[in-house]
Amino acid sequence: MIDSTNPSDQGVTSTLEEAARRRADLYQAILGLEQAASRPAVAREKEWVTGVIEALDDLEGEILDHIEITERHDGLYAEIIEAAPRLSLKVQLLRDEHPRMQEATSSLKARLTAARDGDAVSVDEARDEIQHLLGHLVKHRQLGADLVWEAYTRDIGGAD
Repeated sequence: MIDSTNPSDQGVTSTLEEAARRRADLYQAILGLEQAASRPAVAREKEWVTGVIEALDDLEGEILDHIEITERHDGLYAEIIEAAPRLSLKVQLLRDEHPRMQEATSSLKARLTAARDGDAVSVDEARDEIQHLLGHLVKHRQLGADLVWEAYTRDIGGAD
């Protein structure tokens, strides 16, 4: 987390601070989904599905918050492109992932909601899909962290 009392964190923008806070919230939502999915489901499928839907709902909100802070006109991506135009392609690649993240989360939630309301659900299939979603989100966060590092702390060398 960014520490404004740390001299190395001086000059950190409010946008970057907000992105860091929301990054932590997204991480907690990812953990919440992983925890919900790993709970026992045998002979309690409806309870399992309900817990996963609640976690997906939380995750969906955090994804929307993530998209808002990164993509708004004065958001993180605009700030990065202004500071480091060379990173425009990396920014675009991350931006392009956002609709897939939203769709994967909302479609899984919709299918599980239908299952909770009477349709059959394969817990194993749902868990596989959840693991795929979690993997995608974790990778997105990693690439985002790399992008921020490259934009704000790039070492161009030559001092030694």
